[in-house]
Amino acid sequence: MLPKAWISFGRRSKMVEAKIAGGVHDEAAVIEYLKSPPALGHARVIWLQNRADHYFVNMLDAINAQGKAEYVGIFLSPPLGESMLTKLPARSKYLFFGAGEVQRGTLWADRPMRPDAEAILAAAKFDMAVVGGYDYAIKRWVISHCRKRQTPLAMFADSNIHAELGGTVKMALKRIVKRARLRPIIRKLDRVLCANGSGIEYWKYYGAPADKTLVCAYYSEVLNVATHGGMDRTELLATCGIDTAKSQGKRLLFTAARLVPAKGLHLMINAYRQLGLAAAGWMWVVVGTGPLETELRQQAGELDGAGIYFVGVQPHDVVKGLAGQAEAFVLPSVYEPHGIVVSEAMGAGTPVIASDAAGAAIDLVEPGKTGWLFKNGDAAELARALKEATDDPEKLAAMRPACRAKFETWYGQYSPLVQVPKVVEELCHRKYEAVV
Repeated sequence: MLPKAWISFGRRSKMVEAKIAGGVHDEAAVIEYLKSPPALGHARVIWLQNRADHYFVNMLDAINAQGKAEYVGIFLSPPLGESMLTKLPARSKYLFFGAGEVQRGTLWADRPMRPDAEAILAAAKFDMAVVGGYDYAIKRWVISHCRKRQTPLAMFADSNIHAELGGTVKMALKRIVKRARLRPIIRKLDRVLCANGSGIEYWKYYGAPADKTLVCAYYSEVLNVATHGGMDRTELLATCGIDTAKSQGKRLLFTAARLVPAKGLHLMINAYRQLGLAAAGWMWVVVGTGPLETELRQQAGELDGAGIYFVGVQPHDVVKGLAGQAEAFVLPSVYEPHGIVVSEAMGAGTPVIASDAAGAAIDLVEPGKTGWLFKNGDAAELARALKEATDDPEKLAAMRPACRAKFETWYGQYSPLVQVPKVVEELCHRKYEAVV
């Protein structure tokens, strides 16, 4: 027979499972559920993530669907309903811990958490934890907590070495301070899951041993990207408010980005104007919102709404569809740790024009074969790459199979559905003995 404690916990766990399965998220039931031991031989992993965005939630549900382990999402934002930027898990247990706005610090940001957050985690029974980065204090608490109880611990990070090197004396001093702050964290981690190859270099620079790091890409619904939800380009653009008369017969350049200085959109406006792309039949559509919208529209001037289109936030399926329907995807960022839409575009067979600041682009773009890379912040190099691409639309079309193949090879190796279970299996080697 099983010990009485196990039987008691098992009964309570099944009761809580039934309550959660009722179709309405019950926060108290999830908290109670986490107090019960994981099923015999079935690892439970808690994963702390800043936001319940589409990419993470889709991954969480997909990885739980594998049935190899159980993953519980702990979101560090305040509770939110579904929107164009957020999504709630459909088949995964989850909690929201955030209780306030993000507070920007001199080195790392932070956010207030619900007062019982640490108590919930301290009472929870889990076999492994994954923390999404190291910025918030609660993540660093979890890192220390796991080490005290000797629980396996991994970090998922989209950090990028190209955002760290060079710059002013002030930046150099910041790196020295950061290295001193990161080394104690690195010592406590069992693995670092890096979104791209530049992330491997980042953690190596800050002192992580090679055997602690591996590439683990963001989740991508490749098949959905390729099908565009059944809508053609004109329909997709119409959903963004662009009249058919303006889009009919035009070739499409597409960008999905926040309207902030780090995205380098001012460089693209200059290059688009310099090359006379509006008159040449090219339209540039930008999905996203942010504090620079008014400034960027003013910079675009007469091209705003007549070649360059800022269409605000759009549904996730529309963004994926446009990434696949465009002749080329453009990401001119001056700071871009990863750039997930780069991989989504390439997964749909779309060539990419991106700066060498974007981690995903460095991994996926083979110049002249799957797209073009230009030097971060170099307007002249961007213009040259854009000219080469737009001068030969037939070449862009011919590049599509290579783009798709490149993505499939890369993602097939580094998909989180491959890498995360591998790490969990390796680290959670606890064996359960059957009690007769």
